[in-house]
Amino acid sequence: MSRLTLGIGALVLLASCSPTASSDPPRDMAAEVASLSEAAIAYHAAAAAKDAATVVASYDWDAVMVPPNESLVEGITEVQDYRFGFISTPGVSLDFELLRVEVSENGDMGWTLAEGDITIEQDGAEPGQDLVRDFHVWSRQPDGRWTVIVDIWNSGMPTG
Repeated sequence: MSRLTLGIGALVLLASCSPTASSDPPRDMAAEVASLSEAAIAYHAAAAAKDAATVVASYDWDAVMVPPNESLVEGITEVQDYRFGFISTPGVSLDFELLRVEVSENGDMGWTLAEGDITIEQDGAEPGQDLVRDFHVWSRQPDGRWTVIVDIWNSGMPTG
């Protein structure tokens, strides 16, 4: 018998001995999506309330933020030092809608897409407006809590 035949036979034998089904019970994907939705809604509620501590606590220790037209913000220390304009600027109000929530099959990661109306009150002028699109990648922590590992946002307003 050739080495190739023996090798193929060994692979077939190993494949037939490997468990094909996970020993874990099936995941309740609706519950997983609901859990991540709650985390995303809490994040946006904290942002709308200008609660910087809760917003920052939503990020993972090695999170990466990709702000528009700025350098990357990498790691929790840089996230803590980042100037969140919607929090620090007086007269800014936010109203977010969660558009989409997806969770991985094993429930350890997910992503959310939200859209938010931003109003900027200005003395003696019409309020400024923006439409922000916010994309987060989330990681489930061992304690079941979700944390943001990637945060990307941009304006949905037409240019010019």
